[in-house]
Amino acid sequence: MRKRKLIVIAIAAFVLFSTVFFPYSILSVYPAVPVKVDEMRQKKYNEDFAVFRSLFEERAAQPDYVVSYSVSLLLLYEMDWLTNADYHMKRIEWEQLLTNIQLVKNELIRLSFKVEGLSVEAKMYLEQMIDSTMRIEEAIAYHINKKSTYSRKRINVTIRNLQNDIASSLDLYIHFWQAYYIDK
Repeated sequence: MRKRKLIVIAIAAFVLFSTVFFPYSILSVYPAVPVKVDEMRQKKYNEDFAVFRSLFEERAAQPDYVVSYSVSLLLLYEMDWLTNADYHMKRIEWEQLLTNIQLVKNELIRLSFKVEGLSVEAKMYLEQMIDSTMRIEEAIAYHINKKSTYSRKRINVTIRNLQNDIASSLDLYIHFWQAYYIDK
């Protein structure tokens, strides 16, 4: 009887340990990680996103290729884990994030072939944006394959790195947008 209690206690301790330190493991009861955001980075990101949204809304009345291809980017950039400082990222959201980033990558590649007369500066920003999106996609895919073995700290570092990468891609896209529409 005493041995059973010790075994049950050991199993409960193991499950608790894996839940606390490995939140995306199979044994985890609540597979979510709080997103910790630097306040200054969050403020800058929200300002940049507001600029992009206003630029998008200005052109949305007369859509062209760039506006229509930018809808998927708008959906990516307004995801809660990027815009909300108090957010818990669940295990299943990584698949959605990968799908969104793949959609964005495909839209950017299509955009690079559809739009004619891009300036050298606009081409440069678009090319950097595609490269950045491909790196983000690789990082997310790698994380999805390893997520059950990642500790809470490693997941937080990955999330912060992705937030920074997506914030840089937003900055690049705003520059692309401005370079593209400067003559139009």
